[in-house]
Amino acid sequence: MARLIEKLLLRANRWHSVRSYNAMVARHRRKYPNDYDMAMFASIGAISPEEFVRQGDGHVAVLRHHGLADGMAIYDLGCGAGRTAMALQRSGWQGSYKGADIVKPLVAYLKSKCPDYDAIVHRDLTIAAPDGSLDMIFHWSVFTHLYPEECYLYMRDSFRALKPGGRLVFSFLELEDPQHHGVFRNRIKAFEKHGWANTLDTFLHRDWIRFWAQDLGFQDIAFTDGQDTTSHPAFWQALVTMTKPA
Repeated sequence: MARLIEKLLLRANRWHSVRSYNAMVARHRRKYPNDYDMAMFASIGAISPEEFVRQGDGHVAVLRHHGLADGMAIYDLGCGAGRTAMALQRSGWQGSYKGADIVKPLVAYLKSKCPDYDAIVHRDLTIAAPDGSLDMIFHWSVFTHLYPEECYLYMRDSFRALKPGGRLVFSFLELEDPQHHGVFRNRIKAFEKHGWANTLDTFLHRDWIRFWAQDLGFQDIAFTDGQDTTSHPAFWQALVTMTKPA
């Protein structure tokens, strides 16, 4: 009974993400009543089909730089409308893909575009995969909209689900980057006007991420600035990669 109550409380506390993102999808469907594709693109922040494709291709470039290869089992946390999944499909990558998101219309759209890929609605703070089964877990702009405690729990379960030698790669916002200051200033304006903002925007410090990673047992923790173009297109958000010991 205690475990059931704990699980119900967890789902209730997570409603902030489910509510805000379903509302966002609904707003964009009203904005683009005759263009469902664009409504899905806009729901995950793309301003045009061309940008949706360009961003997805950039995601694949990041993954390849950090070790993505054919034959891997990978997990796309917060897969959204399939921006990365479609780019992987375009690139000819061969392997086992599984995506998970909290918004049903986005998952359904991904599955319609990538029928050979697995995608599910999953709202717990866990990775929906067996122990030690994944070569790579990645997520873009997920920790940007979660409480720090939720981020830690996702990282903890990522460690469980990764194979020895498996890698976790994700993006995040940081106030140390002047390019991210606009997000914070927009939130200030929203709170001045309404007393609240439509979505939660979280800024993380590299020291926090490093502490969480080391606390959980990850190694080889490395960061990339959001404007760095040394090894792949600039991502805008900062990136971090870490490895489960072999």
